[in-house]
Amino acid sequence: MERLQRILASRGVASRRAAEELIREGRVSVNGTIVTELGTKADPRRDEIRVDNRVIRPQALRYLILNKPTGYITTVKDERDRWTVMDLISVPERVFPVGRLDRDTEGLLLFTNDGDVANRVMHPRYGLTKEYQVLTRDRPHPQQLERIRRGIVIDGRRIIPQEVRLLRESADGIVITITVYEGIFHLVRRIMEVAGIEVERLRRARIGPLSIAGLRIGEWRDLTPGEQSTLFEALRLTEEEAAEKSIERPIRIRASGAQPPANPLWKRPKRAEDKPEPKPNVPRYRKPSRTEREAAEREQAAGDHRERTEQERDDRPQRERSRRHTERPERERPHRGRNRRSGGEREDNRRRSSGRPPRRRLP
Repeated sequence: MERLQRILASRGVASRRAAEELIREGRVSVNGTIVTELGTKADPRRDEIRVDNRVIRPQALRYLILNKPTGYITTVKDERDRWTVMDLISVPERVFPVGRLDRDTEGLLLFTNDGDVANRVMHPRYGLTKEYQVLTRDRPHPQQLERIRRGIVIDGRRIIPQEVRLLRESADGIVITITVYEGIFHLVRRIMEVAGIEVERLRRARIGPLSIAGLRIGEWRDLTPGEQSTLFEALRLTEEEAAEKSIERPIRIRASGAQPPANPLWKRPKRAEDKPEPKPNVPRYRKPSRTEREAAEREQAAGDHRERTEQERDDRPQRERSRRHTERPERERPHRGRNRRSGGEREDNRRRSSGRPPRRRLP
């Protein structure tokens, strides 16, 4: 018995989340009974499952390997519309990538629509090794390699690789091969960073018994019957389970039909009807030179000076009127008539009152 949304996803109807929406909307029925409750289980071998009154039959199992180039995101669908590994393959079955390779890493990537095999490949309990090849410019010191062999702590866990050795030396640099069991995010790059080894290029060459040999970058093919049997054996499947999953297909190496991105951040080209209207031809901004900036500053200063002068000239009459209204009235001055005494006469009067003779005046 399996959950209904898992059965729908394995049969290529939709992803698990989309299958849950179908169940909530009442579009899924099991043996004629409409199911709207999540978590309902069904027998994929005996029960008749319908979506929109259409019988959903199991898909034929498919196992593919791809030599992934750099610049592609390992996901089925990207919200930001970037290039994904699904742009590199084209099969009628709804396959998905097993595990992840980051955008700047190339090499072996397994695709399948068999959830059991995918879980066993990714689970560390089954001990499926993953071999990576690291290209670096400088030859690493033996102490650096010995430090990796002793183990490096990543996310609180000591990671001890199964094997670390120098593979070859070429004109591009030194190639180091490292084999690990774990599938931690950016594991090999983080190990090399702690050891002080600069990574110029990273490639996954092997997953368990599966090898990338014979595939050029961007090419993909089905697994041969021999590869399927060795993979099932490594995943500890019984003979009955392996016989049920084994499918013989003609082996043809196919090149990807997608245009390889020249830049990892490129997005997929949109269709003609999706393209927005062309933008007006606006000249690009050019940073002004020092002479142009100084001339602009002088012109701005002159304009500010003219504006202040005009403002002061317009405000002058108003200031004059305000000053006349606010000034204090002048005191009345004595009348300068004939009866007013001069300074000499006043001095003579003071002399007389004090008993002194008046001043002598010149004729």
